[in-house]
Amino acid sequence: MSEFKFVQELRVPTFSSTEEAMEWGSHLDAEKYAMLIEAQRSVRRAALVEFDLQRMVDLATQSQLMSEAAEAFASA
Repeated sequence: MSEFKFVQELRVPTFSSTEEAMEWGSHLDAEKYAMLIEAQRSVRRAALVEFDLQRMVDLATQSQLMSEAAEAFASA
């Protein structure tokens, strides 16, 4: 069960903008940053195998915004 720990402890919002993602990411601690990276990778992998074009775009967009949130943590 511990392999899914990030799902239980980190609630990643559905970001609507880069600014929103970066603001949220700038308040993470190191542990939540690591969980965010894992979640972002999972969303990215899901986008790569998605057949529905709109769903693929939505997942890829959220993955990118999650990546930007992670960058905001690294900059802080």
